[in-house]
Amino acid sequence: QSGERFWYGEGCQSLCICNGTTGFVRCSPSSCSEQETCRIVKGEYGCHLRPHATCSASGDPHYTSFDGQRFDFQGTCRYVLTTVCDRTQGLPYFQVIARNEAWQGLPVSITVEVYVNVSGHMVHISRNMHGTAEVSKKIIE
Repeated sequence: QSGERFWYGEGCQSLCICNGTTGFVRCSPSSCSEQETCRIVKGEYGCHLRPHATCSASGDPHYTSFDGQRFDFQGTCRYVLTTVCDRTQGLPYFQVIARNEAWQGLPVSITVEVYVNVSGHMVHISRNMHGTAEVSKKIIE
């Protein structure tokens, strides 16, 4: 079909396009992005988003995003670290929020609270809670 695109070769080495006028298929070297893997999903071979990824936050605070990029961010507010953007992905609703404060008058900040919401169940972890966590308003030791 004219304009139809498809991946070809082991590991999605080429992206091919059908020319409806000439009836020829032209393939060009290509590859999947860092956020994709070459595999079959619902019968379609090609580059598809990775099914799982990891992000992290640590230190004063250092962040690593789902695509592996590192950030050092010294803001002193509440920040959404991750949330569901597209409900059609089949994931339950989730959101992770961190609250940062300035640290001892220095030009750095630290994370003092983290809120994790999964399908309406809220987990609250705070520096002031001394090793405990609050799950849906109940303190867990």
